[in-house]
Amino acid sequence: MTISERRNPASYQVALVCAALSSSRGHADADQAATGAGLRPLALAALRETVREALQRPVDFRDVTGSPDAVIGGNDIRQAVFDAVSERRPLVGLGARGRPVVMVPQPVEVPA
Repeated sequence: MTISERRNPASYQVALVCAALSSSRGHADADQAATGAGLRPLALAALRETVREALQRPVDFRDVTGSPDAVIGGNDIRQAVFDAVSERRPLVGLGARGRPVVMVPQPVEVPA
C-alpha cells in the first residue's frame, strides 16, 4: 500500500519523519529521505513545515521539571503533546537516553 501525502497526511508525515531520522543526513533533505523511503517528495508546503518543525524541535522528555536549563519544560511538554494530537501530526521526543522517538496520534473508534 502506498502512503499518500494528500489522502493520508498523518501516515505520510510519520513515514517521512521516521525516514529522515534514520537517514544519515537527518532532516537536512526531506525530499531525499522521502525518495529513499519509497515515498514521493513533499508537495504541500504546510506538511513540509510540519515535518521540518517536528525534526528540528524535538521535545526533550529527560527534563520535565521545567528548570531554566531544560530544552522544554513540563508545561511546554504538555502543550506540545496536546498540539500534536489536536493537529494529528507526529511528535518527535527525546527519550531517557537522548534517542529520538516518534509519537503518532491515532484516532480510536469508541463502540456505541
